[in-house]
Amino acid sequence: MAEVATVVSAATALAALVFAVFGLTGGTGGTGGTGGTGGTTRSSGPPGVTSAPPAEPPSARPTATAPTAPPPTPQARPTPAESPVPPPAGWQRVKAAALTASLSVPDGWKIKEDDALHVNWISPDGRYVIGVKRDSTHGSTAQAASIGQLAWYRTSAESKMQDLTSRSHTVDQRGRSAVRLDLDFRWDGESRPSRRQELFVAGEHGQVYQLLAEDARLDGSSDLTTLFETARTHLLIDVP
Repeated sequence: MAEVATVVSAATALAALVFAVFGLTGGTGGTGGTGGTGGTTRSSGPPGVTSAPPAEPPSARPTATAPTAPPPTPQARPTPAESPVPPPAGWQRVKAAALTASLSVPDGWKIKEDDALHVNWISPDGRYVIGVKRDSTHGSTAQAASIGQLAWYRTSAESKMQDLTSRSHTVDQRGRSAVRLDLDFRWDGESRPSRRQELFVAGEHGQVYQLLAEDARLDGSSDLTTLFETARTHLLIDVP
């Protein structure tokens, strides 16, 4: 009887174990079914990372802007040639062709010197001189040329001018800035005073024109200023 009781107990224990194992396996299957019926979609990526939605394509491509054409360059206009003023009665227009200049001198005056640097006309009595010169020895501006020329005049060993005094003025010469010099002096070896008036005006290509009028026998009856101003009024530079 004892052996029979032992066998029955063992069989009962085995049956309980089988039942317990069967019940455990069935519960796990039910849990998996519940997970399968849920409506939640899980990401396949790492936990906590949400996939970004794809970028939307641009609605339109950038519109190409045509390059702006530069404004038209104004065409350079040639500078109109200066028109000569008709000389007054008793005067004539003369040319210094080598210097590309022209001016007016009184009738009857003759050329005293004429070269590539200057031209001088002298009155019939030898008292007055009107001349024109062109160079770049002392600079390319009227101011520089007048200063350099005056410095040379003051070197009496070269200029032959004695007791020189001078006055300088800025003037307008047909729309150009110019310098006028008034010089009082006497020539070396002469006791009689002389006076000279000069005009400096810049031309083209770095050249400066120098107009002069001189009275070698200065006295109260001098016509120097009239001669100088008339010649200055009719001076044309940079002309063929």
